Amino acid sequence: MDFSRQITGFILAGGMSRRLGRDKASLPLAGKPLALWVAEALTPLVSECWLATNQPRAHLSLGLPLITDLRPLQGPLGGLETALFYARTPLVLAAAADAPFLAPPLLAALAARAAKGVKTAVVCHTSLGLQPFPGVYSVRLLPRLTAFLNDAGRHARRFLEQCRAQVLPPEEVARLDPQGRSFMNLNTPEDFEAAARLAQEEPGLSPSS
Repeated sequence: MDFSRQITGFILAGGMSRRLGRDKASLPLAGKPLALWVAEALTPLVSECWLATNQPRAHLSLGLPLITDLRPLQGPLGGLETALFYARTPLVLAAAADAPFLAPPLLAALAARAAKGVKTAVVCHTSLGLQPFPGVYSVRLLPRLTAFLNDAGRHARRFLEQCRAQVLPPEEVARLDPQGRSFMNLNTPEDFEAAARLAQEEPGLSPSS
């Protein structure tokens, strides 16, 4: 089923990358910027794919349409607020720029669940708890998210609990992404080195391969 007319893809790249020490979105993994790994995974399911960034000039070379955060330095929820504000579709598929190994079956399952009708969000639940990203969010959540951020709330899992997001249960997530690589974020140089080894060992992880 084609969900793309209902969903806009947003890659969240507004962080400071303090632990990694380099801009994540443009950092090449196996010769391809991290943001493009994510974009290629989202593209089959969305009408268009945007990069939400606080460094638009640094990301022009990626060739993706860019938007800047409504209010910078608010963490991933600030990026999500921006996505919900600008989206021209009823749903947003949001993913972090530093998660290159998104599993297509998992993304498709999130989109399919949301397309059936969702008032809030559809996210994954793993052994580590609720995972905000990747996730599909209804633009109707915008007022609630804005109010949450205005109250100094930046804890994504708390927001998901508050808005009663729908979840894919751990057993379904494990079936769709057995290695849990969709939740592998590259926060440190060690994380990036591990991802580089994985990309070399398994070239098929790249959506364009």
